[in-house]
Amino acid sequence: MLTPQEVSTHAFTKAAFNGYNMAMVDEFLDELTDDYTALYKENAALKAKIKVMVEKVEEYRATEESMRATLLTAQRMADTIVQEAEARRDEILANAGDEALARAGAAKKEVLELEERMRQGRQEMAQFIAAGRELCARELKFLESLPQMQVEVPEPEPEPEAPEEA
Repeated sequence: MLTPQEVSTHAFTKAAFNGYNMAMVDEFLDELTDDYTALYKENAALKAKIKVMVEKVEEYRATEESMRATLLTAQRMADTIVQEAEARRDEILANAGDEALARAGAAKKEVLELEERMRQGRQEMAQFIAAGRELCARELKFLESLPQMQVEVPEPEPEPEAPEEA
């Protein structure tokens, strides 16, 4: 294949009558036509390849934009999910705190009720003991006010002795 420099420096031999040798010019033109045809075909093929590559680049750019939009949407969704989870966590913690306070209040109330029942039980026991002492004191006073009497107390009968074995 001829280079541009070879084409510009190519010299034809002079023919008779100060003209160029037609055979050499035709041969050069044939060679130049072959090279130009090859270059033209190669150029057309390269243009077709460039067109395909440009289409692919555009396709990749569209895909890239779609992926960016998808990633942005996914990031927003993730942020929303995290915010919702944090809000739910805060709500659960607040409810748990309220429930714990309510349970603690109920437990304190139950303790107070049990302490009151125990105090009432002690008071009732003290009253029972005092009433028992008073009853015993009255009975003792009654017994002491009785005249001295002789009461015959029967003696217990002796038990028969068991026969001895020999």
